[in-house]
Amino acid sequence: MTTRLPSTSDSLPDGEAPGCDTSDILIVHRIFRWGFREMPRLVRDATPGDLARTTVVADAVDLVTLGLHVHHEGEDAMLWDPIEARRPSCALTVGLMREQHRHVAALLGRVGPRVVDWRERADADAAEALAAALDDVGVALGVHLGQEEDEVVPVAAEVLSQREWDAIGEHGRESFPKDGIPIQLGLMIDAVPEADRADWPREHLPAPIRLLWAILLRRRYAAWQRALFPEGMPAIA
Repeated sequence: MTTRLPSTSDSLPDGEAPGCDTSDILIVHRIFRWGFREMPRLVRDATPGDLARTTVVADAVDLVTLGLHVHHEGEDAMLWDPIEARRPSCALTVGLMREQHRHVAALLGRVGPRVVDWRERADADAAEALAAALDDVGVALGVHLGQEEDEVVPVAAEVLSQREWDAIGEHGRESFPKDGIPIQLGLMIDAVPEADRADWPREHLPAPIRLLWAILLRRRYAAWQRALFPEGMPAIA
């Protein structure tokens, strides 16, 4: 994507202009890097035979892997085609992104059955099989996210409208289970750099959501943190 053609708004919806704030994707990517670093460790650290602990960690694994699937699903549906159409010089990179998504999806397909197996057996062999599958996703994801941030996100910021970009995030919110919303929101806030964290909710969340977070969702997120990380949750970085 180093060779750039002039972008055009010809294929934009009527009344919309190219250019959008893509900074939220860096926060989402930070969560995925953290998740696929911490989940294998939690799986390996669980005491064999402790079904209660296995359930807590397996639920977290399911949540993180679902989040990644939904995130990639939204990009596949709403990101690649507009970039390719409006910036034809990016066709090869878009093709690489599509292929990396297919590869990650195949690796995620290996995780699901291993979560089921570990839930049932809660033994060391099943734990290691699951942790290794999560490690594989993390390695592939590390390569993909870095390339996407360097080569795709800057172009998306130029050629997509703000409404188009926001629709990708809305897909993720709508596709996530309702009982996972406190965790999703809490992770987003915790993934914001500390210097900006206090101001982020006011700048990015509607007032009703801020109120709901303050009176209810924050407590649910804190309970999830305590259950998953009794020793304290590692920083999202």
